[in-house]
Amino acid sequence: MGAGLVIHRLAGEQDMRRMGGLRKTMPRTSLAFLVGSLALVGIPPLSGFWSNDAILASALASGSYGRVLFVAGLAGAFLTWLYTFRMLFLVFWGEPSGLVAEHADGHGHGEGPRSMTVPVGILTGLAAVGGLLEVPGLWHVFGDWLHPVAEPLVEPSIGQDYLTSVLAVSFGLAGIWVAWLVYAARRSAVPQVPFLRRLLERKLYFDELYDALFYRPAVGLSRFWRGAVEEPLIDGSIAGIVLGARQAGAGVGRAQTGFLRSYLLAIVASAAAS
Repeated sequence: MGAGLVIHRLAGEQDMRRMGGLRKTMPRTSLAFLVGSLALVGIPPLSGFWSNDAILASALASGSYGRVLFVAGLAGAFLTWLYTFRMLFLVFWGEPSGLVAEHADGHGHGEGPRSMTVPVGILTGLAAVGGLLEVPGLWHVFGDWLHPVAEPLVEPSIGQDYLTSVLAVSFGLAGIWVAWLVYAARRSAVPQVPFLRRLLERKLYFDELYDALFYRPAVGLSRFWRGAVEEPLIDGSIAGIVLGARQAGAGVGRAQTGFLRSYLLAIVASAAAS
């Protein structure tokens, strides 16, 4: 919703590379974005810190396979922090870009109409304090409420919870540091690794993998069933019934000559036969 405020302010523009310096013209939205970003990446004590770390701690407590997911989750935390703060620095830091200066008046709505700014303010407050419903080792208000209908499959220990927090926040701070160097301070250039860039742009080839594993086999199976079952049996039986009904109707139609003598002959023949 904060992104919606930015898009509204810039008359529909969504290319972050054309933005910059919005912190000066949209200070409240900038603050909401900062709180939301810190919550998303898991900075304590914001809401995302408790939820993200609870998932990672549960993976750590799930055995060897869970530890693989735990390591993958830490790598994901680093990338999440990196890309979240890349967005924050590109959109709000620095001097206002030409596009931002062009829309500095806010179209008469300031940072946006109340129908947009009030929900963003409420969600910003919840992002700041909502996670305090669950504090490992102290209280589990939300977990206790869900326990009667959704018992947890994995219960990490307090040590696993806090070890996860230290590692996740450390990896995350490294992500922010890299984002600051590259996109805010501009002390380092974006690394040019064509293979890695292509891999990330194609979303780790997830769409292609999904297509190969699920979509194409499903299409092939549906075509097989259509050719082997639906067309010869279902469509064929319906077509046979229709054809039979048409032929029977045509035969009966030929018997309806419209001549009285033919009907009298049929009645006499029937009477004689009986």
